[in-house]
Amino acid sequence: MRNPLFLLMVVSTLFLNMPSVRFAQGQNPKASQEPPAFSKLGLLPKKETGAARFMEANPEFDGRGVVVAIFDTGVDPGVAGLQVTTDGLPKIIDMIDGTGSGDVDTSVTLQSDAGVLQGLSGRSLKIHPEWVNPTGIFHLGIKRAWEFFPGPLIGRMKMDRRKLWNHEHHKTVQAVRKEFESWERSTASQTMDSIIQKEEWLQRLEQLKLAEKSYEDPGPVFDCVVFNDGTHWWAVVDTDEDGDLTDEKRMTNFREQRQFNTFPGGSQLNFSVNIYDHGNRLSLVTDCGAHGTHVAGIVAGHFPDHPELNGIAPGAQIVSVKIGDTRLGSMETGAGLVRGLVAAQRNKCDLINMSFGEPTRVPDQGRLPDLFSRLVNRDGIIFVASAGNSGPALSTVGAPGGTTSAIIGVGAYVSPEMMTAEYALLEARAGLPYTWSSRGPTIDGSMGVDICAPGGAIAPVPHWTLSASMQMNGTSMSSPNACGNIALLLSGLKSKGIPYSPYSVRRAIQNTARVIKNADVFAQGPGLVQIDHAFDYLEQSVGTPGELLKFEVTLPGMETRRGIYFREQTETLRSRRVGVRIRPVFSRESSSAEQIDFQIRLVLESSHEWVRCGKQLLLTSGAEFLPIQIDPQGLPPGVHVAQIQAYDASHTERGAVFRIPITVIRTQQTRETVAANKQLPGGGIHGRGGPFSFHGTFHPGKIERRFLSVPP
Repeated sequence: MRNPLFLLMVVSTLFLNMPSVRFAQGQNPKASQEPPAFSKLGLLPKKETGAARFMEANPEFDGRGVVVAIFDTGVDPGVAGLQVTTDGLPKIIDMIDGTGSGDVDTSVTLQSDAGVLQGLSGRSLKIHPEWVNPTGIFHLGIKRAWEFFPGPLIGRMKMDRRKLWNHEHHKTVQAVRKEFESWERSTASQTMDSIIQKEEWLQRLEQLKLAEKSYEDPGPVFDCVVFNDGTHWWAVVDTDEDGDLTDEKRMTNFREQRQFNTFPGGSQLNFSVNIYDHGNRLSLVTDCGAHGTHVAGIVAGHFPDHPELNGIAPGAQIVSVKIGDTRLGSMETGAGLVRGLVAAQRNKCDLINMSFGEPTRVPDQGRLPDLFSRLVNRDGIIFVASAGNSGPALSTVGAPGGTTSAIIGVGAYVSPEMMTAEYALLEARAGLPYTWSSRGPTIDGSMGVDICAPGGAIAPVPHWTLSASMQMNGTSMSSPNACGNIALLLSGLKSKGIPYSPYSVRRAIQNTARVIKNADVFAQGPGLVQIDHAFDYLEQSVGTPGELLKFEVTLPGMETRRGIYFREQTETLRSRRVGVRIRPVFSRESSSAEQIDFQIRLVLESSHEWVRCGKQLLLTSGAEFLPIQIDPQGLPPGVHVAQIQAYDASHTERGAVFRIPITVIRTQQTRETVAANKQLPGGGIHGRGGPFSFHGTFHPGKIERRFLSVPP
């Protein structure tokens, strides 16, 4: 059994106090001063990552020619900012519901009778006389709103509908009561008939009272009709539930004509359609939450009249993939993700952003990580995802963003400008990773966080929220910020004809990242994206050996496979030698000659003296093994991080070709802790070994970690 660790972690909280100031009556000390200007910096952060500098120097490298798939809750096609690109192309080119929550069974067929169909709801449906349907066959379906409307919208609609019902119900009760009282006044004597009639009145009032107690709103129920005009499939939804389809919008698959409609009745819910299985299945595509629209706005929002509201890459186009299932509270499903991968391939996407994730006990393993890796390695699609919001504890990065080698996992950063613009702090602090941003390393030794980007933004949200924009924060926001920056990068690379791969792009953004001072590596990885420097890096690296390759680092025979992670007391009591396997991974397009001719001369550098390795390595197309000596015996209690960096001997200015991460946790021994603190009075943490006390000064955003060996 592994010896567990007890981790004590204290995160200081920022308290802001406004001093009390008293002015004399009528006195305004700043009456003669102009009011401060509203700062637009930090609303949707671009300066922090170099995106603003890059766009100023290269205004046409704004994401044009780049297609980004948004794997999320779905995107509202009607919101401002998501209509057109900077060069006038449609912003959203495809919308799919990968979850099936909007699916309608339309396998029932019927021919119209004098322009009327008997709908599955029981309504008579009047069809438009100008609709072309050579076969005369219509596919019928029915769908309840509560099965696919977003949860928060259902809550709002139920409240509104209940208010309206209560109002009408109250009017009905009052009318019946008034009639009853009038009847009583007009009935002079009691007869058997009058007694029966009175009981009838009382039962009416009782049933009305019971109706109020047993109220249940089934929600709107929509009839759906699908037909083929000889060349295209079309769908019509009776959105107002009146049976008259002549006033409804006829729509086809979104990617063909980019149509959408709006459900009436105050919902403001926009939807599109897709038709499958020869008309037997209709997909009503809505979002299941505001999250996906917000994410899309960060990546590629474009506001021609208000450029300060633009996303990072306003010239990019979007493919919306709904992976959050409405029926499961917006949780993603495996089937939804697989359908999303197919949509990304079909639409020739350059990038995928996925701001979803959860914990996993088996990082970088399983069917979905294998499919993600295949998409990246074979199709060259760059996959960016959130690292998670479970920090500041170590090893809290989530799947797939923080645990899958093929995916770029993004941590969340907050800048002074964001503190002012988004949180109205009285006093801005130095920029730092958000305390809740998940930390590495993964349990198999990888660093987990591949890069850091701003983790908050004010961006568009769906119309049904009854708001144009909203402030959100999380690695859900840092991931699309990084993704948008990479879209700028790809736009420039494509324009200049510079070759790239997912791994050359990863290497560029990591080797040019700005290290965040006073922040641990587990939160920021190599640092904060600097996309203008990454572009220069790729321009200068064209043609260098191994530039487009992935270098796979594994540890055969060890439980930790992608890095070295010693976290148990028994693992740190002696010096240890570890063998690391390094293998270049070639693309499917690589020829045999390229693989035969490949070799790269590497110089190796360890960041700390307690980690030793050889000085150089000649790497060919086959795998090479590198022995590493790790001696943690002299390290003080705490967490320690080192890395071995491999540089191309001919181009050391490129930075590391690959890195081998090493993490060691040295625990504080129980007996030593008890002995050192046995004279301290009370307080602290108590266990079978006695009290433990820690002393220190905390500052806003500061994290303190203590690791204790749990007594037997």
